[in-house]
Amino acid sequence: MSAPLSLPTLSYQEGRLLMDERGRALGVPSVRTISQAYRVRGPLELPLLDHALARLAQRHEALRTRFDGPRRQTVHPAVTLRAEVHDAHGDEAAAVALVRTEADRPLPAEREERLRVSVVRVGDEDHFVVLVFDHLVVDGWARGVLTDELSALYREPAAGREARLPEVAYAYRDHVREQSRLLAGPDGERMMSFWRERLAGTGAIPRLDVPKREPGATPEGGYQVRRLSPELVAEVRGFAARERVTLFMLVLCALNVALREHTGKDDQAVAVNVYNRETEGRENLVAPLAELLVVRSDLSGAGTFRAALRRVRSDSLDAQENAAVPFAELVKALNPQEYADPDVPIGVVLNMLYSQLHGGGLDLTPATTTPFPLSDEGFRPRSELMLVGEAGGDELTLAAYYQADRLPEAFVTGLLDRLVALLETVVREPLLPLDGDRD
Repeated sequence: MSAPLSLPTLSYQEGRLLMDERGRALGVPSVRTISQAYRVRGPLELPLLDHALARLAQRHEALRTRFDGPRRQTVHPAVTLRAEVHDAHGDEAAAVALVRTEADRPLPAEREERLRVSVVRVGDEDHFVVLVFDHLVVDGWARGVLTDELSALYREPAAGREARLPEVAYAYRDHVREQSRLLAGPDGERMMSFWRERLAGTGAIPRLDVPKREPGATPEGGYQVRRLSPELVAEVRGFAARERVTLFMLVLCALNVALREHTGKDDQAVAVNVYNRETEGRENLVAPLAELLVVRSDLSGAGTFRAALRRVRSDSLDAQENAAVPFAELVKALNPQEYADPDVPIGVVLNMLYSQLHGGGLDLTPATTTPFPLSDEGFRPRSELMLVGEAGGDELTLAAYYQADRLPEAFVTGLLDRLVALLETVVREPLLPLDGDRD
């Protein structure tokens, strides 16, 4: 058996671990897990599930990584990953309470398991299965990879077949080393120069310049959602195609215009989530490749929505060309006093999710597996406002998660309503004049 491998932490991991340390000192809770739960009705073979988990850990180095501090991590050659079983003795309410407890239970960084699977038994052929992933090594895409692979590693042997999964050609260690080389080399310096110029005067952390609630309110999360009709979604997709922009660019432009109207500022910066999965070999890599990418756009003189959309498209492409520099590195360089400070929020984050990113969900055939909702309505994001767009087929949902102790509910309501109204209008009137144009 090979020896444990010591590696530096990724920039994101270092910042998050330092934030956790400072948060504990300030009594601020840290939420570093991604959880999902399923109701499983039918035969559940626990030995087969444990075997599938062992195979999963064997495939992915990230799942057997221990963090020795903010700047070092150790990849272990093997870990024992088994489902933790809890018996609710037929009590439905107790079972649901156990599910929520397991979903919220943290994963200590100093242990090498970055995935926990809990099984809550209700009856002989009635269970809940809870998957808890550590955000230190698992992003939204990697969660889908792991869920799909766990399903195959259980389902195929259950049917008497061997599970055949694609080789992990690009390993976790490769990604960690590649990021270290990039940041120390000429490409990293060139990209940092771009960002120093692009974010001059604002810094790396986008701000939300609107009236805030009075300090002293208990931290709490707020949630609002808008679901676009299938007819409007079809029009929005057609409009984006005609304008040669992605759905993400269109929503970002509408968001910038709405923020401009609310703040009175032409210069808007929004942090957007990017997945960084375009390079060959990264499709099934388990690592936190998702990053925040700051897109800054100046809409002064953009007299119409189409003109604003072209600027946002250009600014987005420029940012994406320099996206290899992690957001944490930008904050460290441009906002050093606020680096890893758990109480310094990002203003606005836009996260566009697409149905293909989620994976197929857990499948434990021959049992029937259905998702069990873990409500996010009380979730308080790291940003003051996080807009999540979920797109798939003829559906588009825009959900706002926000810091209700900082942002008034009326502001979020007005912003979401204006965002939807803009999308409804510009698909028919791309030359819509921008309100209060300052040209």
